Amino acid sequence: MKIFYLITKSEAGGAQTHVYQLSKYFIQKGDEVAIMSCPGGWLEKEAEKFGVKFYPNKDFSNAPNLFKIFRTIKKINKGIEDFRPDLIACHSTVAGFWGRLTIRNKIPTIFTAHGWAFTAGVPIWKKYLAILIEKIAGKFCSKIICVSNFDRNLALKYKIAPAGKLITIHNGVKIIQNDADVRQEDSERRGIINTQDDATDNASQQKLIKIVFVGRLGKQKDPLLLLEAFNILPNELQNRSQVSIIGDGPKREMLEKFVKENNLEDRVEFLGGISRENVFKTLRKSDIFVLISNWEGFPYTIIEAMSCGLPVIASDVGGIREAVNDDCGILVKRGDEEAIKNALEKLLKNPSLAKEMGEKSRARVKKEFSLEKTLRETEQIYKEILRG
Repeated sequence: MKIFYLITKSEAGGAQTHVYQLSKYFIQKGDEVAIMSCPGGWLEKEAEKFGVKFYPNKDFSNAPNLFKIFRTIKKINKGIEDFRPDLIACHSTVAGFWGRLTIRNKIPTIFTAHGWAFTAGVPIWKKYLAILIEKIAGKFCSKIICVSNFDRNLALKYKIAPAGKLITIHNGVKIIQNDADVRQEDSERRGIINTQDDATDNASQQKLIKIVFVGRLGKQKDPLLLLEAFNILPNELQNRSQVSIIGDGPKREMLEKFVKENNLEDRVEFLGGISRENVFKTLRKSDIFVLISNWEGFPYTIIEAMSCGLPVIASDVGGIREAVNDDCGILVKRGDEEAIKNALEKLLKNPSLAKEMGEKSRARVKKEFSLEKTLRETEQIYKEILRG
């Protein structure tokens, strides 16, 4: 099987991680894989390491430029002519739209929606433009894979495609450590937790409790709300906790300004856009994961944090509640600063509860959102389409 992946950007992100996982899986099975994307990012570098052919397309762009559109279509056709794929899998909005319109399903084509651009929380003009675009493009593919049931239902609501064309396959992550390793690591890194009795909790409160946020610091995420909620915590809780912000983007300057103005420099650190390996290292050394968003599909960062045994505080948007239930985290209404503050306070005051939620998080990911399950289900769809 020869699979050609189209994805707008190659910078590190959830959709890119998904394409990387699929590419590596099929290469290891003896299939041939090629990727077309904007050059110079994480995905391009990783793909080269395990024999994936990379076709650069710097004209994949959100800007409505006729010359870029023409060049984009030309490069897609040239890539197809050179690689001669059996199946094309489009990911992300721009590559998904122009890929489907160029190919028009003459070669079996799948589109994976990593969260719709018309989901709740996006600007209204963008929402209705995206609905129109997706209705047009939806005609030119064999199947549309949604990464959450929320997104599948949203597509049905706006009649993007008939029900038979829309499939849900949740993102999945690899569980690196075995249970014994995790228990040992928990005992080493969670000095704040002792399940023997609550008195020990009080004695160990000097240990710093680490709260971590992972995400691009752009319009979709709202880390400022996390910092505002942290800032109104009782001083006693602030003084024994620390917030780490992983990610970069246009909001970083505003966040750093807020931290400085509120004298939180000793309690908030900005780690920037660190490598995935270092993201996981930080997650495994942390105690609470927080993702505050305006909209989402089914974010990898949450299931990655859960796989590391962390309780989750997250905005109740998109498909997040399909991963985070009451056993393993706390969901808060979008934009609700007080609810975030209360959730933080609850877990900071009850470290044994945080530990219990973290253990249930990891067990849930292992059962419901394993990488093996995602890969197997995706492969099955590919083969069904090729069989016709």
